Amino acid sequence: MPRKLNIGILGCGFMAKIHANAYKKIGYVFSASLVEPELRMVYSRNESAVKRTAERFNFQKWTTNWKDIINDDIDIFDNTGSNDTHYEPTLLALKAGKHVIVEKPLAVNLQEAREMYDASQEAQKNGIKSMVAFNYRFIPALRLVKRIINEGRLGKIYQFRSNFLQDKMADPTVPFSWRLDKEKAGSFALGDLNSHAIDILRFLLQAEVDSVMGYQKTFNTKRPDQNGKQLSVDVDETSLLWLEMENGVLATLESSKVSTGYKAMWRIEIHGSEGGIYFDLTRANELQFYSKADPLYLQGMKVINVTEPEAHELFEDWLPRGHGIGWEYYHLYMLEHFLRSIVMGTDIGPQGATFYDGLKCQQVIEAAIMSFEKGTWIKIKDILE
Repeated sequence: MPRKLNIGILGCGFMAKIHANAYKKIGYVFSASLVEPELRMVYSRNESAVKRTAERFNFQKWTTNWKDIINDDIDIFDNTGSNDTHYEPTLLALKAGKHVIVEKPLAVNLQEAREMYDASQEAQKNGIKSMVAFNYRFIPALRLVKRIINEGRLGKIYQFRSNFLQDKMADPTVPFSWRLDKEKAGSFALGDLNSHAIDILRFLLQAEVDSVMGYQKTFNTKRPDQNGKQLSVDVDETSLLWLEMENGVLATLESSKVSTGYKAMWRIEIHGSEGGIYFDLTRANELQFYSKADPLYLQGMKVINVTEPEAHELFEDWLPRGHGIGWEYYHLYMLEHFLRSIVMGTDIGPQGATFYDGLKCQQVIEAAIMSFEKGTWIKIKDILE
């Protein structure tokens, strides 16, 4: 019989809804699931909003005090709150013996990330699992990229390029929100978008960042609140990173919230001595692959449909070959991996992102901010944990 696990979710925004939806689907998408997730409690400071969310997803309880979740009979504390609510609730949940998954980036700053990592290590001694919600590790196409790299089909990797572009903030009248407040968010385009690129870079290349050059810009330094009052924006709308990896790979990461015409476009390119790969999130069931092993007259980027079950495990138990999946499924696969790791006692990594991965990402974010402020390259070793 599947093991029942009670879930408590901090937050009732769009990410909390995506997670709640995934928990409800796990039992039938994974026919041999070892877990029966139960939506136990949801939290928000906004009483009317949390009531609606609880009713919509059939949570047993709702609360406007997040400590109620930790004190309740839950097995898993799912922290989807704003970045400034990651630190204290996560530490208390781990101390209380709750398994924890927390949204990215792990923390507002490196000091918080270090303490959260240390707490996760201590909790791990008692079998408590912790994970960072880097859901893009569970895109089938990127899993296939990892396999292609591991098989040596790209040869020696030279360059990694990422462009994660959105246009929501291109309109200067878009209202101020917590993401535009440095105390609550830490950073904006850097932490919200480029954090994904940093994590995928480390995940795919299985290498660490050696040094960082960062640049950022805010084009709209004032935005109206809900009442029309102009508030100062003190976070980045555009983030540019140049990274040198310990294995010599050069990486360029661009993220922007003001790239007019792009709703959520993420392109990743990887170039090596024997081949190249191109991935586009808007065509996520495809992968373009170039191999020098092909005869010269056949060489070029070829489109691969990534839905073959034999390519990776993500399509084994649900959709037939050739039938693509959408964005919500990356969260579904991620959360199933987390729950299965809890029940089986298996490791979160290397497939899932551990708090160590979250800490390493936070180091790069911190180095990027320091680099921008000082106008120079920053060595990661100089800000090691």
